Amino acid sequence: MYKKILVLGSNSFTGSHFIDYVLKNTDSEIIGLSRSQQYNNVFLSYSYNKKTSSKFTFSQLDLNNDLEKICSICDDFEPSLIVNYAAQGEVRNSWTWPEQWYKTNCLSVVNFAEHLKNKEYLKKYIAISTPEVYGATALNISENQCYSPSTPYAVSKLAGELHLLALHKRYGFPVVLTRAANLYGVHQQLYRIIPRTIIYLKFGKKIDLHGKGETLRSFIHARDVAKYTYLAALKGKAGTSYHLGPDNGLIKIIDVVKLICKLMGYDFQKHVNLVDENFGQDSMYSLDNSKSKQDLGQFEFVNFQEGVKETIDWIEDNWDFIKTQPWDYIHKK
Repeated sequence: MYKKILVLGSNSFTGSHFIDYVLKNTDSEIIGLSRSQQYNNVFLSYSYNKKTSSKFTFSQLDLNNDLEKICSICDDFEPSLIVNYAAQGEVRNSWTWPEQWYKTNCLSVVNFAEHLKNKEYLKKYIAISTPEVYGATALNISENQCYSPSTPYAVSKLAGELHLLALHKRYGFPVVLTRAANLYGVHQQLYRIIPRTIIYLKFGKKIDLHGKGETLRSFIHARDVAKYTYLAALKGKAGTSYHLGPDNGLIKIIDVVKLICKLMGYDFQKHVNLVDENFGQDSMYSLDNSKSKQDLGQFEFVNFQEGVKETIDWIEDNWDFIKTQPWDYIHKK
């Protein structure tokens, strides 16, 4: 167990779920840092946790602009575990402002790691990566797959991660990388495919499926990712990457939308537009999770249909608030 944990990007979908998981299952003290003020409770899973007030502290700080303050907090707090969720993560807009993606996902990661590389208090640094560093993949690729990123987002993530791995080789920097399947679940950003589909259906708005919805993805619930990420912190080998994903195979995005329509009682044909453009998105990510199961252990994943139904219920239960929120991605420099 880690007594002190620092989480960068604590407002993020997965960062919030990770904090909630740790608060529920340990007595660790956690500091969360994000560039935005804490979101409404509807979007922060840890905000419903009884231990949040006593074990969690938040500060609004940006890795790009407040590096000195963040490093000072680290040296004062001395976290034995740092988990970095902070990233520019939206693929389409990385083509519009690539320099901002490189600044956040590469340069700031390098600068922060340079400060940490010889700190004795740091026992493990978890870098939250993405399968997009591989580009479009064959079925069930291993962590040894050659990198072939297709977007500025993926290139920027990979560049920062390669520096972390170089630090491991040179200084023994205790980095572990995780690459998860497509995330979903309650509290997710509304512009993501599952919550956006639910919202569009409720408003009677047609859903555009880029690439005609033929893109293949494997989905994993945010609670499962939170648990596996903590297992990576406990059991993961420094200098190693781990794939986080279920065994339930791939599903087309069009079939995800069909499932949501079925669960909500809507006619798929009346509520969907199939369009060609896909903004450079890779056609498939398929991850072999055998190394994760061997090193980190196995557990039962949230059933996809049940997880989608839970997400529908979350939006229904919070509809008066959610219907007033922006549905689309809002870019932050």
